[in-house]
Amino acid sequence: MNGELIGLFTSPHLVTIEERARIDGRPVSPEEFDACLEEVRVAATMEPEILPTYFETTFLASMLAFSRNNVDRAVIETGLGGRLDSTRLVEADICAITTISMDHSEVLGDTLPKIATEKAGIHRPGVPLLCLDHEDEQVRAAIEGVAGEDVIWVPRAGEDAQEVARSMASVIGSRIGWKDKETTVAWPGRSSDRINWNGVDLILSAAHNSESLSHDLGRLGQERHVLVVGMTQKQDLSETTEPLLLSDCRIQTVVTEVHGGRTPSVPAGELSKILSGHLEVAPMIIEEPIEAVDGASRLAIEEGCIVYVTGSVYLVGRVVGELASREGGDLWDYLEAHPSRS
Repeated sequence: MNGELIGLFTSPHLVTIEERARIDGRPVSPEEFDACLEEVRVAATMEPEILPTYFETTFLASMLAFSRNNVDRAVIETGLGGRLDSTRLVEADICAITTISMDHSEVLGDTLPKIATEKAGIHRPGVPLLCLDHEDEQVRAAIEGVAGEDVIWVPRAGEDAQEVARSMASVIGSRIGWKDKETTVAWPGRSSDRINWNGVDLILSAAHNSESLSHDLGRLGQERHVLVVGMTQKQDLSETTEPLLLSDCRIQTVVTEVHGGRTPSVPAGELSKILSGHLEVAPMIIEEPIEAVDGASRLAIEEGCIVYVTGSVYLVGRVVGELASREGGDLWDYLEAHPSRS
């Protein structure tokens, strides 16, 4: 990280709330985060009393943690959209928009240009807004309509999401005086690292919309696998699950349930029904997620293949938490995003 102490705010968390505030790659301690939450609670009860949302409360607590630790720079991820997001409170000197896809359409709008307009709301006048190039002229026009000449379009480095992310991070870093540096970055559900689960290779994917599911499943190529999938409720569930219907090299589909976040789980029976009409082999239903992964791993051992878990960040979180528990390791080690600067 070019020698600077970095604070990283992201949401939602996978396993524990402290993940939302990472300093030097690791989540802050529960004691420190609790102390910051208490400060927010006390401030909220002062006149005029306010009732911040869960996200707003964790955001404010994270900003306090960053301030107390004198971070040199903070990287802040918006919660939902941008225009009305509480993260607009920070005095950003550079802003960025990555992909624009049909995600959270029930809140942000039912078209890509509407979603783009909401996301462009993170723009501050006179502050560069770096945007990943988009082929849709209406999306480009929507963003430029908000941010004008502050928009800087960043060419796509390829089709692979990790390659694109790396390239865009390099562009952003160069604008704030950072040099490219090789390091190990771990982001369960995003970085496609393989973990050992009961003797089989397991890949975690937090993909939960049609675009990301299509991309992540595409990275498997022709590798044989057992799929474990669970999802939260969506307006366009049938459209979202379309990439799951391409079942080449799939041994079996195991449908489970996930719990967490703003919306409830799609019942396993309902999700199985959507998928079963298009798959050669009827899905197995195992409602408890860890039992589902264990069942999939047993089948994968018999077939000599891998297990692929996808559909929800909360499902990924359950697996990561269970893995740390079974191995008896320090959970904070599993949640470390990058090595310490020291």
